[in-house]
Amino acid sequence: MGPEPQFDLVRKYLPPGPVATKFIQSQGPIDLIMGPWGSGKTVACVFKLVTHAAVNFPICRDGVVHVRAAAIRDTYREMAKTALATWLEFFPKGGPYTASDKDAFSGGQDRPVKHVLEWDILRPWYAGKGLWEKRKTVIRLEMEFGAIGEQNLDSFFKGYEISMGWLNECDLVHEDAPGRLYGRTGRYPPRSEIMEWEAERLGTTEDPDSGAETMNVPRIVCGDYNPPDESNWTYKRHIEEPEKWPGYNFFQQPSGLSPQAENRIGKSRKQYEEEERQFGGPDTPESRRNVHGMYAPKASGTVIFSRFNVLRNRADQPLRIVKELPFYVGMDAGGRPAAKIAQIMPNGQLRHLREVISDAKIVTGPSRFAENVMEVLLRDFAGMRCAGAWADPSSWYGADKKAGELAWVETVSMALQIPILPTASNDLGARFEAVDWYLGDIDANTPRMLVDPSCIYTIRGYVSQYQLTKNSSASKTDGLQVEKNEYSHIIEADQYLCYGYRGPVAVKKEAAQMGRSGNVVPIRSVTAKSDFDVFQRR
Repeated sequence: MGPEPQFDLVRKYLPPGPVATKFIQSQGPIDLIMGPWGSGKTVACVFKLVTHAAVNFPICRDGVVHVRAAAIRDTYREMAKTALATWLEFFPKGGPYTASDKDAFSGGQDRPVKHVLEWDILRPWYAGKGLWEKRKTVIRLEMEFGAIGEQNLDSFFKGYEISMGWLNECDLVHEDAPGRLYGRTGRYPPRSEIMEWEAERLGTTEDPDSGAETMNVPRIVCGDYNPPDESNWTYKRHIEEPEKWPGYNFFQQPSGLSPQAENRIGKSRKQYEEEERQFGGPDTPESRRNVHGMYAPKASGTVIFSRFNVLRNRADQPLRIVKELPFYVGMDAGGRPAAKIAQIMPNGQLRHLREVISDAKIVTGPSRFAENVMEVLLRDFAGMRCAGAWADPSSWYGADKKAGELAWVETVSMALQIPILPTASNDLGARFEAVDWYLGDIDANTPRMLVDPSCIYTIRGYVSQYQLTKNSSASKTDGLQVEKNEYSHIIEADQYLCYGYRGPVAVKKEAAQMGRSGNVVPIRSVTAKSDFDVFQRR
């Protein structure tokens, strides 16, 4: 028999959407919600704390549910404008839920704030083994607001003894803050003050050293944030290294222009459309972050492959290399060459399996690059057939043929014993079209491109780092210009693979059919024929 959250505001509060609802209901350990501006994230955090205080935390020996929560931000000034302002909107100083204590509200003006709430709900009380009865119970929530500022994390968190924590705009605090804050939870109230029979509801854990049984008190840290760039710790734990952070639960809300957008009551589609126009269109970093709720770069260039959806096009677990099928290779030459190794599934899905990246600090020649590629091929693709390899046509130039010199690509080809072909041209537009086609869908449940999570540079490049230069973004140049960086080479290797595999005829045909119904491009005959059966995604 569960408690009834009869707190009026909790009963009347309508979560902004299903993602926020799951976020509010989650019991940690660390729950983080990300979405566009105005999607109801901050309010969801407020009601997550209040709801769990009322429903999940144990009754103490004095018959009261004592809960202490800490809201943390980077600075007090920002705290006053965001988390504290939202809190006071629902729980004003001196309002009906403020406790009767003389100092129930204290602090402010660039210093910590403390606000104590009290309200009654019906909670189950132990009435005998397996028997529970509902009684009116007082919930006492002590809410503390603080800011880390320039303080050392150890000294800042050292004094906290709390039940729950909230990191407002958590991407702006140090990456160690969530763990430090979580380490301070479970300390209030002391277990000695909790009703012993609450152990039957909450369960116990046996200490492996002492053998003593310890009550499992709730421990929750939550956080909200607008999408940052991919160098932020939130991106790494959400996208790149989720297996290293099993205690984190990420909740990503849809775009503000999606039919599934959350908090439509609070913010209309028209408002998001206006913001998108003011930001300069859908592909600018500010639009991607604040309107569409997607990770985006700090730089001001336009992201080229804006259709790449990291939650859809990135596999959520390592992709299996299918030994019965051949593999394909795309290469980009130069001082920092890169290679992509991929497979085409029988259903036409392109799977990026491995990336070979040159060290940015070392000029990598063709021989060293070939060694790097061969190491990956021998390790992961031994005994398999390469059905096609393509590279930048310009990598055939520059060699003195009369003197017996080999071009860059010829050196790599000989070392790998794999024939490498030039793509039909080096035209940027054609290469972009070839890749963009793979960013579509085979069907409603199957993306045409899937990237193995080990391909970190590929994913970062598609998410944000492969972009037009500022001049191209602002139309200050007659031709397209790409920002060259440590991610551009692997994305261009992808382009040569996609363009080489599909061929100029298929690419041009697809471009000509854009916007027409029945937009279907035939698969080229180079597609491997196999009766091997695979799942659509993995």
